[in-house]
Amino acid sequence: MEADEEKSYDLIRRHLLKTRGFDISGYSRSFLARAVRKRVGRSGCRHAMEYIALLRKSEDEMNELIAALSVNVTDFFRDTGAFEALTEQVIRPLASLKVDLGWSTLRIWSAGCATGQETYTIAICVAEELKKSEKGGDLVVRIQGTDLSKVALNVATQGVYSEAQVKAIPKDILSEHFTKDDSGYQVSPSIRRMTRFSEGNLLDSPSQKYIDLIVCRNVVIYFSRPMHDVLVRNFHTALRPGGVLMLGRTETLMGSPRRLFDVVDHENRIFRKSESEQAAFQASDDARVDVSDSASKRFT
Repeated sequence: MEADEEKSYDLIRRHLLKTRGFDISGYSRSFLARAVRKRVGRSGCRHAMEYIALLRKSEDEMNELIAALSVNVTDFFRDTGAFEALTEQVIRPLASLKVDLGWSTLRIWSAGCATGQETYTIAICVAEELKKSEKGGDLVVRIQGTDLSKVALNVATQGVYSEAQVKAIPKDILSEHFTKDDSGYQVSPSIRRMTRFSEGNLLDSPSQKYIDLIVCRNVVIYFSRPMHDVLVRNFHTALRPGGVLMLGRTETLMGSPRRLFDVVDHENRIFRKSESEQAAFQASDDARVDVSDSASKRFT
């Protein structure tokens, strides 16, 4: 960045941190510069300092900037092979195990959920697997989607998508899990009951713990190395012993945080919380049931 851009960046960073607790210092400078330039142009401002003045008085523009910084690029069943691998290697054995042993809840975190397509895709994959089990209806599925953008989260919560947005969904899945009306394609109540959406910064200490599966695809690539390390450690803290993390195919784990996970599927970037790290975490009474020796051996 040039000197003026650097000054503008610092003012924006401090304002976002003070008013929203959103720290953008870990973002790559090139990504940040593109996002800010885009918002300066679209807001009608002539230069960055005029834009900063607008940002200080407009809550709507604050939401638009956060949306621009939240990388809201997502689709249903984006990269079909990755979701097939996730279903076969993680969702199917995990759901089956929980049903067989009478465990009550399957916990999934869709991190950086954007407008919700990926979160609902995960829910559909789980629902399709549970249909195959006579006791599948006994399992409570809780999928928490989080994102920084209130604009994106509003779309996700409504669960209504256009014809273009659902074009990648197989026709049988679309007819079973969506209803069409004048506003578009509405996600079915049974799938929506599995999901909840809320605002959350991935760099904050995770409020959720003992998660079975975290899916965070095509988000890490926009983070700087220090930001990557914080993020991976937060995911490690949130997962139960033996829990699984899935990243995007162009992403990977780097440096010392890499040792916190074992590779399950390198091509599809599926990792399991390392067993060598599990002893450091004390489980709650509920979590101790989920990680009993017999169950852990069957899933891992």
